Amino acid sequence: MIQLDHAGTPGAVTYRRGGLDESRHEIHVAVVTPGGQLLGACGDPALVTFPRSTSKPVQALPLALAAPDLPADELAIACASHAGTPAHLEVVTRLLARSGSRVEDLRCGTHPPFDAHAAAELICAGQSPTPLHHNCSGKHAGMLLSCVLNGWSREGYAAPDHPLQVRIRQAHAELAGVEPGEVQAGTDGCSVPAFALPLTGMARVFARLADPDAAPALRRIAAAMTAHPDLVAGPGRLDTTLMPQVDGLVTKMGAEGFFGLGLRESRRGPVGVAFKIVDGGERARPHVALAVLEALGVPLTPAARALAPVTQHNWAGREVGEVRVTLPWTWHA
Repeated sequence: MIQLDHAGTPGAVTYRRGGLDESRHEIHVAVVTPGGQLLGACGDPALVTFPRSTSKPVQALPLALAAPDLPADELAIACASHAGTPAHLEVVTRLLARSGSRVEDLRCGTHPPFDAHAAAELICAGQSPTPLHHNCSGKHAGMLLSCVLNGWSREGYAAPDHPLQVRIRQAHAELAGVEPGEVQAGTDGCSVPAFALPLTGMARVFARLADPDAAPALRRIAAAMTAHPDLVAGPGRLDTTLMPQVDGLVTKMGAEGFFGLGLRESRRGPVGVAFKIVDGGERARPHVALAVLEALGVPLTPAARALAPVTQHNWAGREVGEVRVTLPWTWHA
């Protein structure tokens, strides 16, 4: 990650116990317009880091362009970090069949379902997880269909030099407003390239997703995600729970404490936000997301506030501490 000398004071989520600070997560945030204007920031808005799964709407763009009539639930699962429930697997299986592909063609690897109930059911049935249960299987099924529709080989679709991944890298650069050569690359947990961007760049991606004047493919991706938040994540998870609470909100979590959100209506018009929790502490993510929405003038429902309780309780139900969010904003005209 790169930090520039002009960075401001980072934000923080602090966990307190017995009147003392016990642990602290450092936060960097960028708020950007669809045109790329920086509206607000905490810490270093130019911080370059990996959005990880927050990139999935961009990775689904070749699919949305090549398949304009794709059902919205299948486009949503292509943008998802799903929980491996039967409902998720049904949509992934349907999307996979469109390209004539099999489960064995997925290159995402295998892990147990994120959903505890789905994981327990597998164990009780004496079954092992398959690549379908991987949270990125929808993305990979969408990539296989993108290859077929664009006339590219499905072989090696996860490789950095495959035409699909080259196209996805170009899309990151274009949407983020940076030069293609500035897009740094690594390898994600599901084996496809992971592209690093400045926070300002990823915030611009989400501003464009939220922009009602965006290109049709981007509008379709945002509409699919907001229409099917249950597919984007899963029961009790942040994206699934938060999107229905705020009209015109599209969000996507990424590993290691990354988060992107696009808001169609705020007191500053359509905006995009990207933030990074530097230590990867994912427990801080809902606290920061709600604090950002409040800073943008979004009224929060009780259900939304329940995502980030300000008090800590132990296993006996006793209140033992508190959570404080500090975002020292610098706002720009």
